[in-house]
Amino acid sequence: MYKIMYLFVLLIYVTTALGQDNDLSFTKIQKSGVLKVCSQAGFIPFEVKDNKGNWKGFDVDIMQEFAKKYKLKLVMMDTTLDGLIPSLLTGKCDFIASGLTITEERQKAVLFSKPVYTVIVSAALLNTPENREKYKTFSDLDSVGTKIATHTGSAATLFLKSYLKKATHLQFDTESDEVNAVVQKRTTAFVEDNVFIAQAKKEMKIDFYTLFSNEKGDLAMAARKKDLKLIEKFNEFLDQIEKNGQYANIKKKYFN
Repeated sequence: MYKIMYLFVLLIYVTTALGQDNDLSFTKIQKSGVLKVCSQAGFIPFEVKDNKGNWKGFDVDIMQEFAKKYKLKLVMMDTTLDGLIPSLLTGKCDFIASGLTITEERQKAVLFSKPVYTVIVSAALLNTPENREKYKTFSDLDSVGTKIATHTGSAATLFLKSYLKKATHLQFDTESDEVNAVVQKRTTAFVEDNVFIAQAKKEMKIDFYTLFSNEKGDLAMAARKKDLKLIEKFNEFLDQIEKNGQYANIKKKYFN
């Protein structure tokens, strides 16, 4: 009996080891010399395209350093937020780097890296006396007649469905659309993370004030669940740049 159990355990161990050895996700990328990354441009300051079409941002810089370390050509692919995971799973790209929040639902579909940044779900409202009087805390937004703009497919959208049940939820395809909805007074507020709101206020010179929720989110890169080696190499890279100061420099550049 014990001998049978031993052989059974040994078989599981060997099968697992062979499965790991057969994971050629990182080897294939090295052979191709190209790292294809799906991202949605416009999520300030994580990924943005300038007037010449050049990619910039916190996530972009990290991926550039990762590609540089392994002498790969980085190809950024502009993808809608709700199209990121489908594009990854169908092989259009190798990685997602798009300020993607780790959620239980997403973990069922993709393999996340270690977190690269932590944000707070927040609401931006026009800084008017009327708004200041009516909306003093994030929970004050949960009222009949209050319209909230969110970005389709975002973690904030999923969070609000369970948190703000009385308010009316309006979803928009891009971050700029949800910002404009507030500026044009079609909605009371838009909900994103605190970093995006701060950058939007600064870049667009709009007089917003911010209400913070108690919901935090860890942002990370993502790969297909079978691509363990790729995530393993990326996590090793993250540990390295944290130790040598590169991560701190990139972070200071965008979140000073």
